[in-house]
Amino acid sequence: MLRPDIDLPRFSGGPLVPVVTYLLVIVVLSGLVTISAGASPPPVLGMIWGVFLVVLTAGTLRIETVSPRSLLPSVRTLGPVIGVVTVFWGLYNLVAVALAMGGISGFEASLSRTAAHPLLYLAALFSSLLFTAIPEEFLFRTYLQQKFTRLAGETTRRVVLSGISLAAVLFALFHLPRWFLASGHGLSSGLAVRLLGLALMGLAYGSVYALSGNLWLVALFHASMNHPPFLVRVTVPSELHLVVSVLEYTIMVTLVYLTVRVVEPVETPLMWSQRNNHASAGD
Repeated sequence: MLRPDIDLPRFSGGPLVPVVTYLLVIVVLSGLVTISAGASPPPVLGMIWGVFLVVLTAGTLRIETVSPRSLLPSVRTLGPVIGVVTVFWGLYNLVAVALAMGGISGFEASLSRTAAHPLLYLAALFSSLLFTAIPEEFLFRTYLQQKFTRLAGETTRRVVLSGISLAAVLFALFHLPRWFLASGHGLSSGLAVRLLGLALMGLAYGSVYALSGNLWLVALFHASMNHPPFLVRVTVPSELHLVVSVLEYTIMVTLVYLTVRVVEPVETPLMWSQRNNHASAGD
């Protein structure tokens, strides 16, 4: 099954715990970005950062008296997870190939670097999954999103969506140190577009997690979006980046929704509200 048997954790800490955790993440990230400002971070630094996020999140969960292991999906869910992500990118590539064959600008009917060097691609994807996607999703979705949902009260649909939204905003702001310190950008309209795109990304990943409850699924989507497995050369014009992103995220969430509701009709965080509403109506 794709959906693990995990309910919303009962965190014992107050609202100050996630605030301190997030501020510590920003401070450490700013320090690391300053060290490698103006260049891509060395692989060792990226590995250290990923390990730090996992250790920090696990430690915070311990403070919240929640076992980190209890929030990790079973390895048995990896098969369905890979299947869903494969379907998503399979459909994406079918569209990309069709557009390339039709001579649409931005799509070339020639092999991409992914297709030409599959082993190098898999190595980059695995590295991104292990040291970027899993640590970040462990922090933002498995902890912060669920913590905010719990702090907001009962698990109604509105409360779950508020948890998703708040975690998405913090996820977008989380990228500011690299924007200002590493890239050397300042305040501009480009920053607003960047933050909007990241917030939409956070909303998509948060929705995937709320629907599936599966860290492996949202992390694999995250890693593969960082390294898209295109078979043909794809260059999206800058003015269409936001539009294409909205389409990508919409299809991603819709696919997960259909998988959970049609193939695996089990209870998810976004369905808890329905259970609560029915229970209230029967009182």
